[in-house]
Amino acid sequence: MNGKTIPAPFAYRGFMLDVCRHYMPPENIRKLLDAARELGLNVMHWHLTDDQGWRLEIRKYPQLAEKGSRRGDSCFGHVSPTENNSGFYTQQEIRDLVAYAGERGIGILPEIEIPGHAAALLAAVPGLACRREGGKPWKDRVEVTGGIFPSLVCAGKEETLTFLQDVLDEVTELFPYPAVHIGGDEALKIRWRRCPDCRRRMRELGLASEDALQRWLVLRIGEYLAGKNRKTVVWNDVLAGGQLPPHFIVQHWMGYEEETRAFMQAGGSVICSDTASYYLDYAYGSIDVRKIWRYPAVPEYARGLEDRLAGLECPLWTERISNLSRAAWMLFPRLTAASVKMAGAGETPWEKFLEEVRRKEARVEALGLRGAPEKYWSLSEEDAEQDRLEWERMNRTEETVSQIQQEGKLMALDRAERLMKETGIPEGFARLAGDVMLAEIYGEPDPGDRDGAGTLIRQLAQAADSRLWGRWARLPEEIWLSTMKCYARFIGEHRRSYGRDGFDRGEWTVRQAEARLFRIGELEYELCDENGPEIGLHIPSDAVLEAERLNASLRDARAFLAEYFPAYAKAPAVCESWLLSPVLKEVLPADSRILRFQEAFDLLETDPEDDAALEWVFYVAQGQRAGLDLRMLPEKTSLQRGLKRMLLEGRKPGSAKGRLREPEPWKAVSGK
Repeated sequence: MNGKTIPAPFAYRGFMLDVCRHYMPPENIRKLLDAARELGLNVMHWHLTDDQGWRLEIRKYPQLAEKGSRRGDSCFGHVSPTENNSGFYTQQEIRDLVAYAGERGIGILPEIEIPGHAAALLAAVPGLACRREGGKPWKDRVEVTGGIFPSLVCAGKEETLTFLQDVLDEVTELFPYPAVHIGGDEALKIRWRRCPDCRRRMRELGLASEDALQRWLVLRIGEYLAGKNRKTVVWNDVLAGGQLPPHFIVQHWMGYEEETRAFMQAGGSVICSDTASYYLDYAYGSIDVRKIWRYPAVPEYARGLEDRLAGLECPLWTERISNLSRAAWMLFPRLTAASVKMAGAGETPWEKFLEEVRRKEARVEALGLRGAPEKYWSLSEEDAEQDRLEWERMNRTEETVSQIQQEGKLMALDRAERLMKETGIPEGFARLAGDVMLAEIYGEPDPGDRDGAGTLIRQLAQAADSRLWGRWARLPEEIWLSTMKCYARFIGEHRRSYGRDGFDRGEWTVRQAEARLFRIGELEYELCDENGPEIGLHIPSDAVLEAERLNASLRDARAFLAEYFPAYAKAPAVCESWLLSPVLKEVLPADSRILRFQEAFDLLETDPEDDAALEWVFYVAQGQRAGLDLRMLPEKTSLQRGLKRMLLEGRKPGSAKGRLREPEPWKAVSGK
């Protein structure tokens, strides 16, 4: 069955045509509009601007079409490198197509991408690009490959707002549809983080993140369109910056399901274009007619909010679709199947659903649009897998593999920079770290490790990737963030010792990046297995050694381990630290927190020569100890005074290894 019954046709029944990756002549678009009428669709979402082409004439800025619509040979895979790469629609051609669609009961929803997917725009109008502090100016071109690029219009320049309003003035004159789509998806904020104008704008507005800056820009555009009696449609990525007012419509394609549902609960309308079932540029092995039938007409995020679900739309992205015949093969009969669902078919049995698809598909074929044969409509698991493999093979060339790798690095950098901001890494050092990775991506001269910045960014990129699809993916958000904050702490400790930001703990933090060591409350817990399951207990420099907090940390850690790493749930906890050194009893009062902390352990061994306490008590890093004048060590605390006296006598603080007594080890000795 295919989900909750829809009592009536969706109000919004659409398909999207991308003409940026490959231009489609107007006469071919007319044929698709004829087919849309036969299927009972009422919207064509026209994707007119992207990195690979700007396809509509704007009279105030003629260079947009003159420069932004032209590119060289393309590299999208096993598809013609020259067919329909260039071209744009004159305003008269647009008016004619709008009128043609209207005669068939179809409105055309135009999309102008803001702020990302703007490479073609910026190639034509480079003055709208971000400035770059401390590096070469950004360069943009009309892109010749697929993928995600960091080309965003500058949100800090007033000229950007003026330009966008000028463009939308002409767009709203050309398209009478009651909404304008402004995109907003896949906007990597790499340039905004390095742009003095964007950072100034954020400071002036008190914005905490670049996502909030995008929301601000989108709201400004939405207000402008509202003044023209137009609603604003955005991809659901925009909700990452916060909720939107009711004159917005969200098109949901992937991710952010909770945010989409919250938008609906607040009264917002949503168009469903879920990638798993409605992206018609995917292989038939991924989405066939039966899968469209099976997919719930009301997605999970819209359950109970059916009145806020405007309808469905099937996008056709055209990286590997360069002509009408290929477009027809990919669209039909899958768009036909989706149209049956859009019409309110509800829980229709498969055979009845298939009968209706065949009936409608015959009308489409009568127009000369030949779709995929029936053997592709309901593939077995084996055939679907074979089809996907063939699809991947056809799409892989040396150029596309290289672009995929480049895109992966850019997205990893963006995730890592977001993580640095979220965990409090100083802005200047974070940008330095990101620039190391940028130089690698763009083949610029190697800047070196820069006080550990290179090591930092690579580890955080690894950790951020793991959060998406690795070992970190299934673990709680609170523990993820608490653990990742170790990087900011270590940078602060480096600054405390050396007077400048730096990162020199890469050999240690690989454990956090790989989800083998976790910060839970006051303490850190490492999964060790050299001698069977064992918990390595570590004391961060900012831990508060109070019995109640320590016991709470241990209880939470045991619960976490029981749920996610059951093999370690009852493993013994062992700590090796200068804080367990027996000689501390000589320099601290009996009721000190450190000595109470010690009493929870049975000592296993000691190391009297260890001098690690120098870093934690006097802030003297390992690299600063050669030639150290002990007489200059500070004496502000009783611990500093006692250890300094010991060091001047020629003794070292030492360290010890102990096994923790459980349960509630600190409660028993603290008297609480």
